[in-house]
Amino acid sequence: MRATVRHEASSDSEGIYESFSDMVLCTVIVLITLVVVLALNVVEQLNVYVEPNHFTGGATRPWLYLQAEQADYSKTSAESLSMERAVYGSHPFVMVNLFSPSSAQAVTTVENGRTVSAKEGQSFLGQADLSAYNFLQLAAGIDPGSFLVDGQRTSLLLPKFSHKDILLETGVKNGYIAKPDNDLALRTMALAWPVFGNQLYPRRAAQDYLDARTKIYIEVLDSPGDQHRIMIGHHVFTLPQDVENGRLGWLAGFSSGLTEMVYLGKAWSDPVQKTNKRIAFFEENGFPEAAEAYRHFSYPPTMTDLQKTKVRTLADLRPDISAEKLAQYVRNAEAQQRISAAIVNGSSARSVLPPLLAHKEAWQAYIEFCTQAEIDNTPPEWLMSEFLVPLGFDQAVIRGLRDD
Repeated sequence: MRATVRHEASSDSEGIYESFSDMVLCTVIVLITLVVVLALNVVEQLNVYVEPNHFTGGATRPWLYLQAEQADYSKTSAESLSMERAVYGSHPFVMVNLFSPSSAQAVTTVENGRTVSAKEGQSFLGQADLSAYNFLQLAAGIDPGSFLVDGQRTSLLLPKFSHKDILLETGVKNGYIAKPDNDLALRTMALAWPVFGNQLYPRRAAQDYLDARTKIYIEVLDSPGDQHRIMIGHHVFTLPQDVENGRLGWLAGFSSGLTEMVYLGKAWSDPVQKTNKRIAFFEENGFPEAAEAYRHFSYPPTMTDLQKTKVRTLADLRPDISAEKLAQYVRNAEAQQRISAAIVNGSSARSVLPPLLAHKEAWQAYIEFCTQAEIDNTPPEWLMSEFLVPLGFDQAVIRGLRDD
């Protein structure tokens, strides 16, 4: 009797163990199935193929191919520069040229107002010609990265200076030429990125800077029709046109395993309420001065009498340009004059810096907020096909393979 009881108890226990094992096995199978389905779904959404045991990256530091020069428009005579002569005259005017590596290294000449190769067999991507003020607007969206050398921060991003004469007057005999100035370029960069005021160390062992990153922050904008636009800092680019025409070619110099393109999501604006995504964030997160500066930048107040006079002068010279665009030109010209004077003469420029440079703490908080908000979101497909892939930034950043 006791043996029977023991036998029945043992049988019940084994049944319980077998049922529990079956449950665990079924649960594991279901979980594995879900993981596989999710993985397939993610791969399908991203349209990527993960190649096992293949690795990419590299420790080459990113480069910015550029040059800067100072122009004196009072020495020009071309009709196409009549507005510049009227607004700037002999005042300092600093301009910055950004090159793709191929355009910086190519031997070029100017034919019929176009920059073309001077050697057979060469090809190159174009360049971006910016006023110093426009360069600062763009630079606000770029973090050059830095690392320590002897207790002082030095830039991860390195400048590669070009030495091309810039012909401002095409079709004019002995037209005005602006000469590049490396020191001027460095001072302009330091205004955007103070780390460039410190010594640069182009030759350092890779282990000194492997943890540093150069970052480019990108937001997408609402665009009419099939047009696509992105914003880097304050600067807006149209895709795919600005990749094809070379205005974004300078990004090729950033090709490095130490460069990251960071998607900050979709920006929005409400001109009626004079607000936008950035202003709203600054107001809601304790940065009232940054919010006011950005509102003043995005939605300028009524023009002064002096500005109105300048607009009327320019309207006589260029009746084909709308009053709204002339007003914007005058406002930008005032900032450009003060920025140029600050670069050339060393005077203060903080009051006319683009707001993201003048209020870096607020901008950094915005970056961190947007980065977190977009963790589970996928950038639009056109951003990949029209921007990231053509420029070679199509490798996702993978964390966790090394200590960061």
